[in-house]
Amino acid sequence: MTQPSPTRVMPLLQVAHIVHGCRTLGPGSRTVLWVRGCSRRCTGCIAAPILDDGPVLAITPEELVARIQDTEDEGITISGGEPFEQAEALAPIARALRSAGRSVMIYSGHVYADLVGSQAPAVAALLEEADLLVDGPFDQTRQADLLWRGSSNQRIHVLSHRYQCLAGDLDGPGVGVEIRLDDQGRLLWAGVPPVGFVSSLRRTAEVRGLVLSASGGVWA
Repeated sequence: MTQPSPTRVMPLLQVAHIVHGCRTLGPGSRTVLWVRGCSRRCTGCIAAPILDDGPVLAITPEELVARIQDTEDEGITISGGEPFEQAEALAPIARALRSAGRSVMIYSGHVYADLVGSQAPAVAALLEEADLLVDGPFDQTRQADLLWRGSSNQRIHVLSHRYQCLAGDLDGPGVGVEIRLDDQGRLLWAGVPPVGFVSSLRRTAEVRGLVLSASGGVWA
């Protein structure tokens, strides 16, 4: 008698934050997903509060896809953290969204050539679903005001026909930062902040009698 194959359990996705309707991290209006965890530890990384384990947003992949489908967002931008460290969990989400007509943009501290040369099937599967990839580690010594990037060593790769129209228009300046206030009164920003953004934000808050403290990737 043939034994049934065991049900494969998909890895859990470690999510720090989700923001809908963002216009500072990719083309059009986008849902931005920040995943937790990164082994690279780039000096000056703005995502330092979510590079380690911490509070995780409770949402299943199916719920995430459904939430994005309920918005008018053009697609999803996956940041972090390092998305390719959770490639196995992210690949089917990206595939489902692209099949539904949404676009996928991914940030990675790895360079494109290394991702292409990876022997991990999940990395190849996630990369295959990317319309846009911003690659390379953040380099504090080369920090600059660039479109969707924090330092001049990083590159934007157009990997599908969807955004071929952008190929010759990716060298412009940054598009700023969006600041959101959640239902618990905590601040979260989305975008690539300019030099000195965090210290300036702290000073501005202090002038108004507020003290900002980092906690789990948000400011309370």
